[in-house]
Amino acid sequence: MTKTPFFYIACLSGFSLITFDLYQPALPTIINYFHTTHELGQLTLSVYLFVNGLAQLVWGPLIDHFGRLRSLTISLSLFLVATLICIESNSIYMLIAGRALQSFFICCSGVIALSSTRDYEMTKERANIISHISMIVSISPIFAPMIGALVFLYLGWKATFISMGIVGCILLFLAKPLLKESPSWSRHKSTFSFLKSLKQYMHIIKNKQLLLGMTILTASFTNIMILIVNITYLIIDQLHYSPTTFAYIFAFNGFTMILGNYIGIRLRDYFSTKWNMCFGSLMIIFGASISLILYLSIGFSLRCLLPLLLVTLGVTITNPPALSLALKDFNELAASATAVINTMRMSTAALIAGVIGIVLTTNDYILPLSMITLGCVCFIFSLLYKN
Repeated sequence: MTKTPFFYIACLSGFSLITFDLYQPALPTIINYFHTTHELGQLTLSVYLFVNGLAQLVWGPLIDHFGRLRSLTISLSLFLVATLICIESNSIYMLIAGRALQSFFICCSGVIALSSTRDYEMTKERANIISHISMIVSISPIFAPMIGALVFLYLGWKATFISMGIVGCILLFLAKPLLKESPSWSRHKSTFSFLKSLKQYMHIIKNKQLLLGMTILTASFTNIMILIVNITYLIIDQLHYSPTTFAYIFAFNGFTMILGNYIGIRLRDYFSTKWNMCFGSLMIIFGASISLILYLSIGFSLRCLLPLLLVTLGVTITNPPALSLALKDFNELAASATAVINTMRMSTAALIAGVIGIVLTTNDYILPLSMITLGCVCFIFSLLYKN
């Protein structure tokens, strides 16, 4: 059976993150450019994530019905239109709308990428493929903010959106020769029905394995979103580092993601899925606890953020087996199952990260405290899994 090239799957999976990371260094300048508030500026981030989560429910059944290639071609074409809206924005509200449209159309590539991992049958093999994809995707937090900072500094903030459009064009051009359909997919002669899709979703969410894996994945992933959404405010606005310095600091998080996925692959050779998820959850709790202790003892500084790298390490060890567990029972409805999982984790993560961002302006300690809580959720539900 011919599968979609691994590297192309990774590029599709990372595209949404790239458009997020390229944009971040320019956010403070965009806020000043539109003479708006920090809260409205942050909406361009949280709305992007929230819409990305909800849009999964639309794209999942469309991909299962019309196939991967047709869905990706249409979504990437419309993404380019949304990018033009962002470039031509004359107010923060128009930019927020453009980012929402970008997010809606770009999430199709993420659903296709993750559902493509279901082409691998074995749970452990699938988890390792997800880890390898995550290692490549983790390059984005390393280089995308640096590239975004350089593009922004020399060409202006609109050039960052032009960069996104160029990447979208490349992926669109490569789709036809590289993207393969699911082995269980066949061209439907019947018309598409969202009512039928709703019935499929009802069937999917009754699956206990999916609910368990999705809960662990959502709680774990929310830690990363809390960090990503609020790190610009903490590093640039609170600690007064430059956008370039922010990019270098943020790069360490990307290196940690790569390291965590590599460690996870090795650990799964020796320990069970349950052990890996429990171990990763404990690392989240441990790293966030150290950060909270440092904050309470010395006050907020860059040193308080360093232990959160352990949180990232724990997340990357926990996520792949949790996602593999959630997709275990789905073959024909892989895209729809992926949509349910991504909707839950993205919308929940965006909502919590947005609330944390509001509270964070007056209480810095809420960042590690929320991560400790989420780590405990991961650990408790990991204990419920039976190998």
